[in-house]
Amino acid sequence: MKKLLFSFLLGLVGFQSIAQNEVENDAELSSLKDYFYTCWSLDGFSLSDDSDHVIEGKQSFIVKASENQGRGDMKSPWIKLEDGKVELEVKPTSEIEKTTVYALLLPYDSENKENGESKDYIYLGYSTVEHKGNSATKAVKVKFNYSNKLIGELFKVYLVFIVEGDEGATAVDNLVIQGQYYSDPSAGCLPKGELKDADGDGVADDEDDYPDDKYKAYNNYLTPEGAATLMFEDLWPATGDYDFNDLVLDYSINRVTDASGEIVEVVIDLLPRAAGAGYSNGFGIEFTGISPDQVYKVVGSKIKSNSIHEFMDNGLEVGNEHATIIAFDDVDNVLTHPGGGAVGINTDPNFPMQPVEKMQITMYIKDGDNAKGHIKLDELKMDNFNPFLIVNQKRGVEIHLPGKTPTAHVDKSLFGTKEDNSNGEKEAYYRGKDNGLPWALNVSGSIPYMMNKESITTGYQMFYKWAATGGEAYPDWYEDKEGYRIDKVLLNAK
Repeated sequence: MKKLLFSFLLGLVGFQSIAQNEVENDAELSSLKDYFYTCWSLDGFSLSDDSDHVIEGKQSFIVKASENQGRGDMKSPWIKLEDGKVELEVKPTSEIEKTTVYALLLPYDSENKENGESKDYIYLGYSTVEHKGNSATKAVKVKFNYSNKLIGELFKVYLVFIVEGDEGATAVDNLVIQGQYYSDPSAGCLPKGELKDADGDGVADDEDDYPDDKYKAYNNYLTPEGAATLMFEDLWPATGDYDFNDLVLDYSINRVTDASGEIVEVVIDLLPRAAGAGYSNGFGIEFTGISPDQVYKVVGSKIKSNSIHEFMDNGLEVGNEHATIIAFDDVDNVLTHPGGGAVGINTDPNFPMQPVEKMQITMYIKDGDNAKGHIKLDELKMDNFNPFLIVNQKRGVEIHLPGKTPTAHVDKSLFGTKEDNSNGEKEAYYRGKDNGLPWALNVSGSIPYMMNKESITTGYQMFYKWAATGGEAYPDWYEDKEGYRIDKVLLNAK
């Protein structure tokens, strides 16, 4: 449990750059609570995205004036100092007369079991930023130096901000402290012990999922309980037989991060299990919000020599706004048909099950010292996962999960035809006119699927009630509970 917790916390420390031996705080985490989790103390501060306050990025810290004077106290986590300087940017609004920043170093005291802070301190000095004139104030860089004799010692940087004015606020951003992050969030933010760190990435071997690889540190699964199941019905925009076995595959996704909490690679494990269709369907994944330019390369896809798809040099499909992987362009690349008149692959109970084999696709964001993108862990979640079926070698016919938007290659003329109720509104995409029923399903856990020509509403008795209520009733419709399943119409190749 300690390892999982620490991995989560390091994911929040997007501003911390252990690899370059500096600790940064750019005020871009979503709440003050996130900073508390990563061992920052921020008394008297709030976060603001007001354009008058923001110095850089989406938001900055602010200290408000209060009865002619406001105060904010900022303490860093424990840092093993390097290089001899602390830098930050300060910007008062027009109502502020001046802001004074005092800087101190708090040494570590092993006798203080509560927080390790010594009662003694090293005073680094102060700097005053005054507002001049009525125009908007520009950010001012403030710098404090300390003796090189302190390099290698443990300290907290303690900054006190005194804001003078009738109203308004002073913004603070882009704090950089030269040194190594040395707090342990899982131990009450006390300093870490001396690390056994074979790869030298700043993560202890017993916390490092990759102790011999300095570029990788943590596994972060989007499917933490094991594999999940995707199931597709391929006759969209018509309803079809609704057996949801035209493609069945299990998947898991691991976002591998480095010591600084940035994603190095996205590892996608796929297990194609069944294909009940007579079509030559393909399968792709769009990672919504991730630019193709942020991807270094993609390896592991299974593509025919005469593919209908075109690919960039990095392995992504050409022409999409978001990073789009074509995992395989034809199901025959990954599953073997039994022949003899069988209806599909692993969906006809009159024929033996064909073996299934896991495939792994890796999307590299960084490759060693080479980095195309800098993507934080919280920038790639399940909301970014957009899998889709490509129907019968027709690139414009793609089927997504309900409420997911298509890629740039979709044939838009199909929307709103036959039984499809897509009307341009995001939540309406790929929902049927009959109670909003979908053409694709994503289920947490590996579950059985329907044999050919048997509707999913037969095998899973609670499915229709779940779908017709928009997921409010029977969200556990797929589980093996009494009265939920009819096993005689279910198959389970795996």
